[in-house]
Amino acid sequence: MTETQNPYLGRSGFLEAHGRYVAAASAWRWTAILALVVAGLSTTGLVMLSQQSKVVPYVVKVDKLGEAVAVARADRARNPDRAVIVAQLARWIKAVRSVWTDAGAQRTLVDEAYAMIDAGAPSYEALNDYMRTHDPFTRAKTETVFVDVLSVLPISAKSWRIEWRETVRTRDGVRRAPRDYQATVTVAFNPPQDEAAIRVNPSGLYIGSFDWSERLRVREKGE
Repeated sequence: MTETQNPYLGRSGFLEAHGRYVAAASAWRWTAILALVVAGLSTTGLVMLSQQSKVVPYVVKVDKLGEAVAVARADRARNPDRAVIVAQLARWIKAVRSVWTDAGAQRTLVDEAYAMIDAGAPSYEALNDYMRTHDPFTRAKTETVFVDVLSVLPISAKSWRIEWRETVRTRDGVRRAPRDYQATVTVAFNPPQDEAAIRVNPSGLYIGSFDWSERLRVREKGE
């Protein structure tokens, strides 16, 4: 029997040719699967990179001549500097102690006062007690109170002393003698994490505790 007449040799050639086709098809399938996996990983990586800001903003403080005196990253929250603390504490005292006849404006003051109070701190209950015994809306029916902050000075890293003067006028315009007060407050910093917190307390400065009292006032000449 010749080779061409041998059925086993013919079947072997067929199987060999078919096997090469099957192997090639399998290789292409695995290649396609691998390409899809690589493409998926690449796409995921590109999406993650696109969500990460590559621009680092900086705030540069300059003096009156335009010379840079301080540089700090703007994308990292940090404790406010002394000027901001002084302004915030003065604003808080005015918000707590002032009494206005305009109910809407008075409500804004009360909201500002509580915006700088941590609900878990001793200052929260202390402010609640003061508002109950010195309700500004009730007082506004008979008098107004103008607050003039005289000084805000640090005692330590977290304690500050505030001095201010209050001038009371009755609703018919009679001015009473001004009275001087002083307060010691402790502060804490909690940078805002969302837009709502930024709107009410952008500096992240909170009053931890406070204690105030009237102080003896030295009368100025002409009073």
